[in-house]
Amino acid sequence: MNSLNENIKPYQSCSKSVFLFLGIIFISWISLFSIFLIIQGAWPVTVFLGIEYLVIFYLLKLYFKDKNIRDEIKINNEEISINKFKGDRLLHSSKFNTYWSKFLFTRYKNKSTLLVRQSDKETEVAHFLHSDLKENLYYRIKKNLNIK
Repeated sequence: MNSLNENIKPYQSCSKSVFLFLGIIFISWISLFSIFLIIQGAWPVTVFLGIEYLVIFYLLKLYFKDKNIRDEIKINNEEISINKFKGDRLLHSSKFNTYWSKFLFTRYKNKSTLLVRQSDKETEVAHFLHSDLKENLYYRIKKNLNIK
């Protein structure tokens, strides 16, 4: 059996620089539209546009804060080690015996789980990935463990 070291991070379609660029475009549009509305006498609408921009900015900040997570899986001949991190801080660590452990993948519609189970212990791996990426990870692990 080969050893496996996987560092799993959530999938992000856009980086922070793309959101910054879109934010600059959005604030420019809001500013121009607000000037037009103030000239027309509808100044209260500009207040709501500003509040809307602040809410969107706050939600994007929360989005990137929650995406700073990762799972680390290490498999060798003796043990399976799973570490869950948020930023640089270790949240949870689990160790399983390679011989007695089993990886289970279940999928129902668009929900899926990837579990490592050994008698009374179990841990979910990569809960933040969508079903297809979780399934690919399961097959890579299965291939590495030579499970039939």
